[in-house]
Amino acid sequence: MLNLKKHLIIGLTVAGIGLTAVSSFAQMPPPGGPQGGHAPSAAQIAKFEQHRAKRQAEFHDKLKITAAQEGAWKTFTEKTTRVRPATPPARPNKGDMEKMTTPERLDRMAEFAKQREGEMTARIAAVKEFYAVLTPEQQKVFDHEFRRMEKHRFEHGRFGRGHGPDHGPGHGPDQAPAK
Repeated sequence: MLNLKKHLIIGLTVAGIGLTAVSSFAQMPPPGGPQGGHAPSAAQIAKFEQHRAKRQAEFHDKLKITAAQEGAWKTFTEKTTRVRPATPPARPNKGDMEKMTTPERLDRMAEFAKQREGEMTARIAAVKEFYAVLTPEQQKVFDHEFRRMEKHRFEHGRFGRGHGPDHGPGHGPDQAPAK
């Protein structure tokens, strides 16, 4: 009798875990969604551009940019706005990637990393150039807003879903979990 109860409890536990896994899988977004890597539609791009322009205007107002700083502001926004190519660069399909040797795939990844590093270096230079034009008061506002933006991107998936400060190792001890 005791053995039957033990087997029944184990069976129910396994069934519960299995049902939980199946229900979790059923709630996953289909491939090709926002994280699926498909190109955004024209409407999505227009909505993003409108939102970006609104955020830039709010940032401009928070910084209280003077007439003398307008040129630097314009240069800063132009240099830090990522230009979306008319036709996205061709990405290799799965078949092409499987045909490549490991060194070829690694070279392709290194090429992509160098391209991104170049973009980031240009962006950093633009920020430093603009930052030098700001008054100490404006620099404090810039620092505060930039930290807020970094935190938002980190916690809301800009660097990958589920990688916020409360999602695993590698995060500073001064970062308390967001609850």
